[in-house]
Amino acid sequence: MINSIVKRHDRLNPFTEAQINVIRSTIKLFLQNGYSKTSIKMIEADCGVKAGNITYYFHSKEELLLVLVEELMDYHATMIEETQEKENDTLFAYAMEVAVQIALCENNRNAWDLYHSAYSLPQTYEVIKSWAAEKNYNLFRERLPDWTEHGFKEIEEVASGIELAALKSVCNRSFTLDKKISLFLNSLLMLYKVSEEERKKVIEKVLALDCERIAKEMFGKFVSRLDGDKQNE
Repeated sequence: MINSIVKRHDRLNPFTEAQINVIRSTIKLFLQNGYSKTSIKMIEADCGVKAGNITYYFHSKEELLLVLVEELMDYHATMIEETQEKENDTLFAYAMEVAVQIALCENNRNAWDLYHSAYSLPQTYEVIKSWAAEKNYNLFRERLPDWTEHGFKEIEEVASGIELAALKSVCNRSFTLDKKISLFLNSLLMLYKVSEEERKKVIEKVLALDCERIAKEMFGKFVSRLDGDKQNE
């Protein structure tokens, strides 16, 4: 279930067979139950590796979440790149990624738990902020030539806080998904000095799409990507 994860780590710090078994069970349980409802004991029961050995390989459950978060960030980067190439619109590629994440977490409780946990826990949150700062530097540096990489890192402290607030805000009859996407996108785009006219235009373009369907398909493809090694079993 973790072919792409193993391949990436083979280039850096290869996993042992026992670690691979732990990761395979962990990701399966995280996707089935969410992060919060998955315990080390559940992982032990599923993979057959003793709890003491699991915490030897991975010092905490958060370290196991980090493995999945790194893969998810890589998938988000691919989604942005594909959208940018298709639309030839950097601003839309950025906005689309944010909107799809909001729509996914609003409609998939386990996905929400994974994202919310990743943004709430210190280790994964720092990794997310670092990744996002680099991503947004590459997306916006031509629009903001006076900004340094450090400047993007500083802005990301605020941007990630806005994204965490989006995860904590639940839609209802009056606070619709479209309103939520529009509000949070507008706030994020303002950080990057996008004009009111451009903000309005790109938000309208995003809201014209079926973000819920796209989010469902995106997460399904992500799970399929994790399942890629099943074809070789």
